[in-house]
Amino acid sequence: MPNRIIKESICTSDSIDRLTWFEEVLFYRLIVNCDDYGRFDGRPAIIKNRLFPLKEKLTLKTVSDAINMLASAGLVIMYMYDDKPFLYLPTWNEHQNVRAKKSKFPSPESGVKTSEYICNQMNSNVPVIQSNTESESESECVSRTRARFTPPSLEEVRAYCRERGNIVDADKFWTYYDAGGWKDAKGNPVRNWKQKVITWERKETPKSDNLSDKYKMMEAWAND
Repeated sequence: MPNRIIKESICTSDSIDRLTWFEEVLFYRLIVNCDDYGRFDGRPAIIKNRLFPLKEKLTLKTVSDAINMLASAGLVIMYMYDDKPFLYLPTWNEHQNVRAKKSKFPSPESGVKTSEYICNQMNSNVPVIQSNTESESESECVSRTRARFTPPSLEEVRAYCRERGNIVDADKFWTYYDAGGWKDAKGNPVRNWKQKVITWERKETPKSDNLSDKYKMMEAWAND
């Protein structure tokens, strides 16, 4: 398993700061256990045994709840493939080096996101596969799925842009999506606003080969 990179920016990350100590530790252990493409098995039992092999008193519910919180924070994305849960870290390529030629797990693009999978099963009257040890009613499942995305405040967007050191106009970004009811250009609901910020970042990054010009633009943006 290649060594993983954890940057000092985590110390001032708003997303990380909202996590409990256990959720934060689980996230870091995920980083060092995910494959070279930032993917991992999404079953709580596997996560517990791989990430916390010496924590005998740790329950599957505790692990499952922590994974759900990481998903709510946009730090992991859950998806299904052949009726099995998997996860991936959406910003993996921004921080880690991909060395392997092939992932150990199916790609997110070949599966469906967990929320979509659950809703499809419910609409087809097919029993929903639970990822934790406790069952839940359909209404609770729907409520949790709908509540998963919470639109960020303008200050959260500004803070995330500062954290990434990009030149995205946070006010413009927030106004665009807020006015559109947090839907993308195709009319689909935004599920991870941080991914949208990264997309804007790539579009607005100068295509100049002169690195000094890029740094000057970023510095000018930071001083506004």
